[in-house]
Amino acid sequence: MLEARQLAFGGGEMPDHLVDFTVSAGNILMITGPSGIGKTSLLNIISGFMMPYSGALLWQGNDILAQAPWQRPLSFLFQQDNFFDHLSCRKNLALGIRPSGRLSADEQELIETTLTRLSISGLADRLPATLSGGQQQRMALARALCRKDPIILLDEPFSALDADVRDEAASLIRQLTTDDGLCVIVVSHDPDDARRLDAEILSLGER
Repeated sequence: MLEARQLAFGGGEMPDHLVDFTVSAGNILMITGPSGIGKTSLLNIISGFMMPYSGALLWQGNDILAQAPWQRPLSFLFQQDNFFDHLSCRKNLALGIRPSGRLSADEQELIETTLTRLSISGLADRLPATLSGGQQQRMALARALCRKDPIILLDEPFSALDADVRDEAASLIRQLTTDDGLCVIVVSHDPDDARRLDAEILSLGER
């Protein structure tokens, strides 16, 4: 379980937001609000790239705010997929597991299994730029799943997708969240995404 207690952030000398939330394994929390309100800032705090003014962020009952980003048990899918464009998708996934890219047999099998689960195994040897928006989104999700982190942060994961692909991607994320017992936090401008994901909503509201 991931729990935020009185996280204060945003603004200048005084914080704009004081946030409490809980996300249990197998559940999705969607952060909503207008552009510029601080949705991505909250993800950056959870991931360790920013610090709040005050508060606590608990994972399994332990405060992780003092941990560096790479020490936290999470994967962050940014608005841009951040692939190495000169490398195949398979090599991008390998680098997500180990910076050296040199994987054990079990890790190689994990990549193949994950690609199969997401129905993109036939795309693994292509360059990222040759994939459609929906295919790139699936590949980015595969990279996150291969890291085997229990928390996944998604920043506007459907923004580049049309309505049909958005529904399909949301259904897939919902299924993987349940099957793998993940804690998932999603930032979205679209209130319909909460319905698609069967997510609880945390609204940062108007300034």
